[in-house]
Amino acid sequence: MATLILCYLGYFAVLMVLFFWVRAYTWTEEQALPAKDKKPGFGPQITLLNAAKGLFHHNGPRVLVGACVACLIARAMVVEFSWADLWVVLGVIAFWPFQEWLIHAWLEHLPAFEFGRRKVELIITKTHRAHHRNPWDPQYGLTTTYFVVLFLGGVPMIWSLGYTFGFVPLHAVLTGALVTFLLILNYEWVHYLIHTSYAPRTWYYRRLWRNHRLHHFQNENYWFGLTMLAGDRMLGTQPHKGEATHSKTVLNLGVEATPEDIGVSS
Repeated sequence: MATLILCYLGYFAVLMVLFFWVRAYTWTEEQALPAKDKKPGFGPQITLLNAAKGLFHHNGPRVLVGACVACLIARAMVVEFSWADLWVVLGVIAFWPFQEWLIHAWLEHLPAFEFGRRKVELIITKTHRAHHRNPWDPQYGLTTTYFVVLFLGGVPMIWSLGYTFGFVPLHAVLTGALVTFLLILNYEWVHYLIHTSYAPRTWYYRRLWRNHRLHHFQNENYWFGLTMLAGDRMLGTQPHKGEATHSKTVLNLGVEATPEDIGVSS
C-alpha cells in the first residue's frame, strides 16, 4: 500500500508541473475572436479525412490517443474477464450523458462569483466563452491541454481507488479507464467535427450536429449534451427549436463584446 501511495504522489507531482506549464499557453478570448475584416462562417465543405487531420494537429487529442493505447495494453496484459467488466462498461455509458451535461452546464457556463472580496471566474469558463465567441473555428472547441492533463490524473485515480478499497477488481478497473478515455476521445472528435464545415450524412450524427449548433447559434441555455443527449431530455434542456427564444448573448455569454460586434452565421 505504501509503495502504491508513493507511486500516486510521484505521478500527480509530475502532472501538476505539466498542468501549470501548459495552462500558461491556453488561448484567450481575444485570440479566439474572428478577424474583424472577415465575415464569420464555416467556409467551404471539407471531407471527413481533412477533419481528422485537423483534429490530430492538436496536442490534446494526441495525448488522449496515447492514454487509450496505454490503457488497452494494460488491459490486454490482464487476461481475466468477469461480469464486473460488463457492469463497468454499462455504468460508464449510462452516466456519460449526465457527466457531459454537468461539466458543460455547471462548469463551462458557470458565472463569475464572489469569493471573499474577490471576483473569481474559472479558467474553463473563460476558455469556453472563447469557444462561444468563435464557434466557426473548431480548435477553440477542443478541450484545453491543461484539462486533458487533469483527465490523465483524474481518470486513473478514480478507477484505482475502487481497486485500492476492494470495490472493483483490477481487470474491471482497467476496463473502466479504457472505456472512459475512449469516450473522452470520441467527445473531442464529435465536438471538433460539429464545428467544421463537414456536412452531416447520417441521421445519428445530424441529430448531434443540430443539437449542438442550436446551443451555439440560438440559445446557450439549452442543448448541453454533445455525444449523448439523454441528459438534456431528462433535465429539461432540450426544447423544440420553436419553443426556445433566440438569445442575444449566445455568442458572448453576456460578457463584454456583443453579438453584433462578432456577427452570426450558422
